[in-house]
Amino acid sequence: MGKKKLKARKNHKDSLFCDLFSNPERALSLYNAINGSSYRDPSQLTIVTMKDVLLLHQKNDVSILFDARLTLWEHQSTYNPNMPLRGLLYYAHNMEGLLGDRRRLLYRKSVVKIPAPAYYVLYNGIEEMPERMEWKLSDAFLVPVAGYEWTAYVLNINLGKNMSIMEHCPELKGYATLVERIRGLVSNGLKLEDAIPEAVEGCIRDGVLSDYLRKMKGEAQGMLLTEFNEREWEEEIREESREEGREEGANRLADLLKLLPPDSDEYRTAIHGTREERGALFQKYQII
Repeated sequence: MGKKKLKARKNHKDSLFCDLFSNPERALSLYNAINGSSYRDPSQLTIVTMKDVLLLHQKNDVSILFDARLTLWEHQSTYNPNMPLRGLLYYAHNMEGLLGDRRRLLYRKSVVKIPAPAYYVLYNGIEEMPERMEWKLSDAFLVPVAGYEWTAYVLNINLGKNMSIMEHCPELKGYATLVERIRGLVSNGLKLEDAIPEAVEGCIRDGVLSDYLRKMKGEAQGMLLTEFNEREWEEEIREESREEGREEGANRLADLLKLLPPDSDEYRTAIHGTREERGALFQKYQII
């Protein structure tokens, strides 16, 4: 029998990163590594990611409620200075969900206490980026205004970067190692659909994320295939648009691709179709 062909996940809104750190134990490990803390009880941490609702055709990867904070982690493989605004919208969207019926309390005279925000962008793209950056919402203001700020803390999670965080969160280091191995195999001429299972098997053999990958092997490979395919298309589209001066159109197309199953006719139309066919998809999915 021939080798079974690797397929992308149809529920492609979840990446391997999102699935990995939607587990309370692994989320607590990442929280401790980023914040330099040493909390030990994952039962005190709650995953509050809004799973089934898209905000402006985007959603953040993982949101946790812990230590009186609402912490949001967004995994990004492309440079995007609009992350502070996106993070602010994610926080507001999560707060709407957390408040629920208690929103009526906002009209009373007493102060409604809410968890403090913390927003991190975890970058693992191929463009060179510093280990740490801070992107400010105020940089996007049309005119300078004091007193209003939102910060996206950008951490480079490529292998070899932010080693202290990596050493304190073996799951993050394992994820970075897996991604690096896939890239290495592809750069050596292996097709992506062959590189992913080989990298996964190698990580299991070497004890890298072995428990998780052994249990989730097939599904993990599907998530990785989707993750890399989307990343490749987004990078190619943005590069073409920069050359042609159409960055806004590239962002719209990238948003559209995130809503479509990669093996669907609509996905192929979005990539290879005419401007009119693509416009019909923008209208259908309300991407303005």
